[in-house]
Amino acid sequence: MVHVRAPLKVLVAALLALPLTAAVAQGSGQFGGLKYQVPAGWTSRSEVGALVLSPSGLASGEVVTVRFLPPAKAPTDFAAWFATHVAANARDLAGQRASPVQPEKTDEGDRALTQVVIGTVNGQPRFRYFLAVLHGNQVFAAHYTTSSLALLEKYQPGLEAFLKSVDPAGPSSGPQAKAPTTPAQGTTRPTTPTTSTGGAWPSVTAVSTPKFVASGRDPEAEPIPDEFRCYAELRGSDYSKAPLRLQILEGRQYRIGDGTKVLGSGAFTTVKGTLNKVRWTSGPLAGTDDAYLNFNDYGQTISLQNIGPEDKQIDLECYQRGPREDQARLTFGLRTPKPGRYACTAVNANGKAAPPLELLPGNRYRVNGAEGQYRLDLLSDQDDDNGDVDFLSGPWAERSGFYREENGQRTLYVSRTAECSVTVKPTPIPRYGKTKAPAPPRGSGVLSGAYASWQADVGGYCGGLCWNFYVFDKNGYVYTDEPDTGLEDADCSRTWPNGLPICEVYSFRNGQLRIGEGKPEPLRKKPGGGYDLDGTTLLVVRPVSGLKLNGTYRSFSASSSLGGLTSSYSEAFLRFTPDGRFSRESSGGASSTFTDTGTSSGTTTGGVTGRAAAAAAARTASWATRWS
Repeated sequence: MVHVRAPLKVLVAALLALPLTAAVAQGSGQFGGLKYQVPAGWTSRSEVGALVLSPSGLASGEVVTVRFLPPAKAPTDFAAWFATHVAANARDLAGQRASPVQPEKTDEGDRALTQVVIGTVNGQPRFRYFLAVLHGNQVFAAHYTTSSLALLEKYQPGLEAFLKSVDPAGPSSGPQAKAPTTPAQGTTRPTTPTTSTGGAWPSVTAVSTPKFVASGRDPEAEPIPDEFRCYAELRGSDYSKAPLRLQILEGRQYRIGDGTKVLGSGAFTTVKGTLNKVRWTSGPLAGTDDAYLNFNDYGQTISLQNIGPEDKQIDLECYQRGPREDQARLTFGLRTPKPGRYACTAVNANGKAAPPLELLPGNRYRVNGAEGQYRLDLLSDQDDDNGDVDFLSGPWAERSGFYREENGQRTLYVSRTAECSVTVKPTPIPRYGKTKAPAPPRGSGVLSGAYASWQADVGGYCGGLCWNFYVFDKNGYVYTDEPDTGLEDADCSRTWPNGLPICEVYSFRNGQLRIGEGKPEPLRKKPGGGYDLDGTTLLVVRPVSGLKLNGTYRSFSASSSLGGLTSSYSEAFLRFTPDGRFSRESSGGASSTFTDTGTSSGTTTGGVTGRAAAAAAARTASWATRWS
């Protein structure tokens, strides 16, 4: 464990003032466009692209140096840049131990990152302190190295004097990341918004999803006018601030910026028949790949592809502000390891207990009294349900794993080593919006009651049977999702977080049932109850009273085609407890083999395999135990 004494904390405050002070003494030098003064009793020299300062009068074997680097262009992902920067400038230190990366803020609100790395050089101790400050369109970095903490205290006044004299000689404003500005070949430049590049970041009035849909537009095919917050798909775990913002404007115009200033504006069009729904036809995004558009119960996501200079292109996930971004950030939090004591079982040891794990603040952990450091990656794959963990030091050094929290179950899996978990109070995840659903249009309605249909699980993804549900309300709404807890889920006065009703409008006229925008289908009542919907039987869902279940139940099915070229399986576990709770786990898969003759006797030319898994933690008042 790295202990940072009080003088270093004082030094942090001085370092954070680095790019902001403006007082310059006479006789100061210049380096990288910055003015500075060498403290009394110190010397300076240029060395491999850095300004190196050290005090005079050091005894033999004593080391005190400050390496001050010239300002560089601000990176797109500050945290990832800092991790790479520290690794590259600490290679000479043997037996490294590192403190957690500490996010800081300067008095002016600029982001800063600090970290201490302790090691040895030729067997002698070294304490190296790293600092980087993101100021405007530039990043400033300094390394402070001593051979003892006592020397740090001794030379702290001179070091602070140097830092306070540093002054940016030029302007610090400018874009933090610039996308290509050359339009794609063969495209034209339509009229763009009047806001010029470099202007203050304007607010934009959002069009609500219900209003967007009511105007006849499809949120699955066209971006909703609103602001989207973009997080780079680069290795890292800092999601405290979205580095890029995208505003979708009416008239198929857009604007990008960093939240304080505009980086550019242009136009887009939509593309049919593909997941790449958005094509940038002019402005700073022109020439980049078409963007993916996704819409769910929380809002829209726009995936920007290959943004930036050709040798440094990145992808970004842009979440519609409000419920969609909130849900993404909540997910990031659930994938972030939480401090605590975790019970462990050994992997591949038939459930044998392993030493408990202690997760500590600052990306540290402890096993059997030995501590280590780990690194977390949340952003490089933002669709993943897990946070990727790499252990950098300690008893699990050079191993990897993943972390997740689901329904109050926090789990850290360490490859080939252990699976550790702890149960806590579940984190509430918003399921519904704050507004009430509007009344269905006149002329809909008539039916009422809950019905279900099933079909064989041919693909192996439903756990044996695939069910469809229809909960009709006479007012004209029908609930078609699978209830999680009971028929109370089918409260059609609710809306999803995106503002749309959780239920669909239906109408029943002349023996024809139409749900939403679907085609009308014949519906007739069956003797004994239920309906026939165009050949599919809808069974009545009836309440069951006094049923108590206890134990684990398993279902498994598998099938193979004639000749064995295709196969599928499905498996499900239901675990019931007498208090009315249950948990459900299911998995399934299918595979196909291709041959040059289309038969099992031919030569294999390829194949495809798919697998799916789902789990649901224990729920109270299960609809499965209350309704049949």
